[in-house]
Amino acid sequence: MKSWPIVPDTGQRCVVIDDLRLSLFIGVHAHEKRSRQEVSITVHMFVPESGSPPSDELADFVSYAGIVDKLKVRAASTRHVNLVETLAEEVAALALADARVASAVVDVRKTQIIPEAKGVGVIVHRRRPPAPGAGPVNDG
Repeated sequence: MKSWPIVPDTGQRCVVIDDLRLSLFIGVHAHEKRSRQEVSITVHMFVPESGSPPSDELADFVSYAGIVDKLKVRAASTRHVNLVETLAEEVAALALADARVASAVVDVRKTQIIPEAKGVGVIVHRRRPPAPGAGPVNDG
């Protein structure tokens, strides 16, 4: 879905979930509240690197699999949201739940609303608030 490159700053890595397609209850119209719609979710999670050589242990890294699993559970639920903006905020909160993630760019698109478009939706960029006494966050 995205048409621009997202590149992490030096000293960061970016963990990516690209174009995850899920069907869920979303929309403000009556027909949208009765049936699921496909959405595309792309998440970029910016993680500052520690400077020490990276290990080869999964526990030392932010895992895309955990977020994907949570999004699949969310999609399987019957909970309805009206707006793609609301869903994007939910996804950003999931990404920022890992304390190692400094910021996240979330792109949520409905894929079947306008036939002439690949998708319509919203992109949000959310940052973790800096710790008290910490300097500014540089997060791509």
